[in-house]
Amino acid sequence: MTIGSSVRRVVAGLVAGTLVALVLPLSGTAQAADNGAWSASPTKLGDFTARQFFFIEAAPGATIKDSITIKNSSEDALFLDVFPADAFNIETGAGFALRKRGEVNEDVGSWVKVGREKVEVPAGGEAKVPFSMTVPKGVTPGDHAGGIVTIEPAPVPTTDASQVQIQRALGVRVYVRVAGPLTPSLTITKVDLTLKPARLPFIGQQGGATVTYTVRNTGNVRLTANRLITLKGFLGQTLHDTGQGPIPEILPGSTVTLTESFAKMPVFNQATARVELTEDRTQVSTAGDANSWSISWVFFFLMLLLIIALGGAFWWSRREPEALTGATADPGPTAPEVEQVGQP
Repeated sequence: MTIGSSVRRVVAGLVAGTLVALVLPLSGTAQAADNGAWSASPTKLGDFTARQFFFIEAAPGATIKDSITIKNSSEDALFLDVFPADAFNIETGAGFALRKRGEVNEDVGSWVKVGREKVEVPAGGEAKVPFSMTVPKGVTPGDHAGGIVTIEPAPVPTTDASQVQIQRALGVRVYVRVAGPLTPSLTITKVDLTLKPARLPFIGQQGGATVTYTVRNTGNVRLTANRLITLKGFLGQTLHDTGQGPIPEILPGSTVTLTESFAKMPVFNQATARVELTEDRTQVSTAGDANSWSISWVFFFLMLLLIIALGGAFWWSRREPEALTGATADPGPTAPEVEQVGQP
């Protein structure tokens, strides 16, 4: 295998691996898909405000017809493939993504049939792609998610080892709410706390903390909750507080892992992290805790050396006077010995 072919294989693998994440913006709020070359969005209906995504409420067995509009912003004609796909949350970070072409669809992606699987969009122009969606009978009530993907045809392999080939794709979100009981629910299943203590106290933003928590949507409604993360020391003092802020949208049945990082930690403390999620509209709330010790061994080693040094200095200061006293002690004059002479 040549180096050039290896490079192409690596690039192809990276493109295939990141294609799902590139299909749609990964923000919590759905936006019209646009990559600079073309955009894809629900077709505008008369004088109504343009839709950023499809939100369809339907009963099992119902059929809905609509279309997407593709606008070409480039100076060349575009030739795009179009296909429906199921949506899912990327496990790390909770990004919204669509399945790749060829993967098996079991939800909205299998309900949608596009009118054209290939479309030509003239330079500076637009094209409409109609689709129909039939909600299967017996499907579970609540929210289901998918999308319609517009993608460039797969690039043709070349013999040029230096050429990098990229395949661009965009998608339009399709949310379907099937009639029936709604049971919104989120559960924090796990919280992990990793601490990095400051090496020395009172010097800049040393150390830090990372809180990683796993959330599962155990209901049948897509939810975007507000999170509040607090870190408290063993005396109850607040070390860090994120304040209220939104997390990405979590689809029913999805399990995602989210991470929050903080700068600065004490050289020694036992910290407890509490993660709280609340969704005011549905009154959903969940919480989880984790705790860990923050110990700077560098600081304790220096403290040990200081204690040894102070102890040694104290011992030497006590020993020196005793030594001097022992060296200069004078027992005083001694009486001369007198020889006893016997009397004649």
